Amino acid sequence: MSFVHLHVHSAYSGLGGVAGASSLEALAAAAVERGMTTFALTDTNGVWGAMDFRRVAAAYGLTPVYGVSLETARERAVLLPRDAQGWASLCRAVTAFHNDKDFVLSSRLSVDRDGLIVLTPDTWVADVLARDAGTTDLYLELIPGRGREAAREFARRHGLPVVATNAVHFAHPQDHARHRLLAAVIRNATLTTVPGDALAPVSTWLKPAAEMARLFPDCPEALENTARVAEDCRGGPPDGRVILPTAGDEADALSQLRALVEGGARRRYGVEVLSPVVRERIEHELAIIATKRYAGYFLVVWDIVAHAPTHCGRGSVANSIVSYCLGLTHVDPLQQGLVFERFLNPGRKDPPDADLDFPWDERDAALEYVFRKYGPARAAMVANHVTFQRKAALREVAKVYGRPAAEITAVTKRLPWTDDGPLPELLRTHPNFRALALGGVWSELAGVAESLVGLPRYLSLHPGGVVIVPDALSNYVPVQTAAKELDTADGAVPVPAIQFEKDGTEDAGLVKIDLLGNRSLAVIRDAIAAAKEHEGVAIDYTAHDPEADPATKTVFRTGNTMGVFYTESPASRLLCQKSKADTFDLLVLNTSIIRPASNRYINTYLARLHGAPYEPPHAVLRDVLAETFGVMVYQEDVVNVCVALAGMDVAEADGVRKALTKKRPMKELRAYEAQFREGAAARGVAPPVIEDVWQMILSFSGYSFCKGHSASYIQVALQSGYLRAHHPAEFIAGVLSNQGGYYAPFAYVAEARRMGLTILPPDVNASAAAYTGRARALRIGLMALKGLSAAGLAAVITERERAGPYRSFDDLRCRTGLAPADLRVLVQAGACDRVADGMTRPQLMWLVDAEGRRAAPDQGVLGLGLTSPAALPPLAEYDGDRQLRDEYAVLGYLASCHPMALFAATLRAVRPVPAPELPRHAGKVVTCAGMLTTGKPVHTIHDEPMEFVTFDDGAGLIETVLFPEVYRRAAPLLFGPGPYLLRGKVEESYGAVTLTVTALERLDRYAKRRGLPWQET
Repeated sequence: MSFVHLHVHSAYSGLGGVAGASSLEALAAAAVERGMTTFALTDTNGVWGAMDFRRVAAAYGLTPVYGVSLETARERAVLLPRDAQGWASLCRAVTAFHNDKDFVLSSRLSVDRDGLIVLTPDTWVADVLARDAGTTDLYLELIPGRGREAAREFARRHGLPVVATNAVHFAHPQDHARHRLLAAVIRNATLTTVPGDALAPVSTWLKPAAEMARLFPDCPEALENTARVAEDCRGGPPDGRVILPTAGDEADALSQLRALVEGGARRRYGVEVLSPVVRERIEHELAIIATKRYAGYFLVVWDIVAHAPTHCGRGSVANSIVSYCLGLTHVDPLQQGLVFERFLNPGRKDPPDADLDFPWDERDAALEYVFRKYGPARAAMVANHVTFQRKAALREVAKVYGRPAAEITAVTKRLPWTDDGPLPELLRTHPNFRALALGGVWSELAGVAESLVGLPRYLSLHPGGVVIVPDALSNYVPVQTAAKELDTADGAVPVPAIQFEKDGTEDAGLVKIDLLGNRSLAVIRDAIAAAKEHEGVAIDYTAHDPEADPATKTVFRTGNTMGVFYTESPASRLLCQKSKADTFDLLVLNTSIIRPASNRYINTYLARLHGAPYEPPHAVLRDVLAETFGVMVYQEDVVNVCVALAGMDVAEADGVRKALTKKRPMKELRAYEAQFREGAAARGVAPPVIEDVWQMILSFSGYSFCKGHSASYIQVALQSGYLRAHHPAEFIAGVLSNQGGYYAPFAYVAEARRMGLTILPPDVNASAAAYTGRARALRIGLMALKGLSAAGLAAVITERERAGPYRSFDDLRCRTGLAPADLRVLVQAGACDRVADGMTRPQLMWLVDAEGRRAAPDQGVLGLGLTSPAALPPLAEYDGDRQLRDEYAVLGYLASCHPMALFAATLRAVRPVPAPELPRHAGKVVTCAGMLTTGKPVHTIHDEPMEFVTFDDGAGLIETVLFPEVYRRAAPLLFGPGPYLLRGKVEESYGAVTLTVTALERLDRYAKRRGLPWQET
């Protein structure tokens, strides 16, 4: 007897509102264990898992059957595609379900079900379809339990065939507990309040064929029909053949492209007659583009960027001179030695992938343009399948089990991002949890949460991926409306989204164009605009080349790159200091070699950069790794080394690169490793050399960069560095206003002060919404005030622009109608000091409170009979410490001084060494103090947790290392900004100074323990 499960829900059904419980891998493993060769994946109201199902089925030797279970409040049906036409019908039906508010399943299938086999347990649906569209490929679904006999009788009366299913919701019987748990998570309920109708029966697991036969002894044809249906269902997602955005005349598109490239080349190189080198590269690329029929694709991308002059093309698209001449990128691939074949080559099967960055607040305009030009039928964003990670899984499980919110936060905020061990073990052993008295219940919750990790949690949008097709997207993949909306001049515009995520999109052959938001591009745009407004200096972002500017070189050579795009992390700043890098090539190399597994190679690179003699790992790699000092730095190096050392062809070598980045490898990495070792050995390479080179290849695991990507970003970094060097106030104002830097605002304000800028406080008459910089002064914007409502901020700015500066506090209150809470924030921040007319801040607060008690809010405070400060209660001004504490509470930093100034009395007793003086103490043990700026937890080669932490003492930054032994003691303390007291040894390496911490304590605890003066903030 043959039987095939034709109705199976995976955990992806949770995205459709129905709790599945098993991953695709778990279902596939169960199917193989039970002797099955195929089953159908029919998740609820979507095909989110279809592309993963293709991959998993191949890995387990199964033949996939694709489908969907469409379920409305009144009707249900399983749709299975016979062929490509059936898949298109399925996609259109799912699209209609998600977008048509009047959707009726039976009506939809009555008019559009070509190529579909329909299974339904609902006699009403079967009756409508049989009457309106005939009985071809229509089956009554028999599910064990109530309703089965009625369905079978209906089928008998109307001559309809039947199929048996188990409406599977999980792989094994014991998975019902996880099904119930996920149902509670989906409904934001506790386990005890999940409604019964939200749960599938315990019996709905992936039962063996024999068990299904036992359930249908009187209806063998229902079992046999499942095999016939499965055999007939060969439809599924697109097979990967590239589906280009346009389907016009390719010859005409190529002609247009050539004309644009020719004009762009003359503009880029400043000549009318192109050099032979440029001409040859252009012709080479155009020939490949013509062969691949991608001319229309390039025109589509060019059209998008033509509407956004401030942008950055990055990734491998930067390897193309066609892209450079079209203005898609701003890096000359000839000058940087970038090879076109990394982006596009005749042997490449997957579509090209253009990544384009726009200022973060202009990205939506680019999306709007695409949707307006191509329409939601042809263009949509790519989905992001957000899965349960450990923190979210533990939080949701704790909520479902009814733990208090404060307790949940206290535990989950301590979960480190970088540890991959089991959750129960992590809670038991990690230093972060040592200060918490976690009972046995949390160990149980962690065990339950561990079973959710990796399962789909909710649907979101890819950061920027857009697909465009020549006809209708719903012929290839279902489209639904995302929660995100675009704010446009015509109001909110909904965003259409396909159901595939990025890898599935590319595997299906849909061409993804990434339109991404980049805050640093907005920083550059705003700083350039401010420089022009304030100083009359015009800077053309697309043509400006600051690489040779001495002041810009100094920024990078000294590592003073806080705020500078792509180079401001602690690791990047230290590497800048150690390498003294100030050229384009070295900066590209620096930013590419910083990756999780490359620390040992960074030290090797630095030694060789500073003159240490070296030989490449093997003579054949001398030329391959010549520009990177014999160290593999770029993704291209992986490909080139595999070809040169192991004799792999380019496609196989590129497979190694993709496997390392976990991007759809053609083979598992283990298979590639065996091929690499065998190939290198066959060429006579010694085993130790093979091992060393393979370890270097493995350092690219997780994430790494192609040279074109880093070159594009260094071009942006140079623009940032130039603005920091020559227009510091405008630059730092842009960084703070666009809120996109690596650090918290207080760190940038402290850096501005170290740069010699004057920090001006917030002011209702002088502050804009954003930060503003001019003439070496930085004015804090009203956006920085915590607790000031968006409506209140807008009212202050709008009314001031309408009727001029505020003449008094009462004038501010009357004209804006600000709520008392907003007025208190403004007073607390000192933003009303210049309209106070001699009143103290306590008196202003008294007026706000009095105003809140009055019944007639349209009258000013003078209506209370308080005509002068003398008529107010004699409330003395707050002392300096109180004003600083208020300022810190509202801003998170101090405008008048560094936050460490609040603790001056304590610090005088401690006498820490200031950051600028640390180089004089190299090799010595010293005491330092500072505010925590940022931290990066990592693991040693022995998998022990440690952390790199940056502190700011006001005079400078202190880069510290907490090795495992110290980290185990200090980790429970490293929550919140501090301040902290540090003791450790000053280390110097190539001119960069760090502190290896031996002891760490919160300054308040130290002060209280030693009886030192302490000022509470």
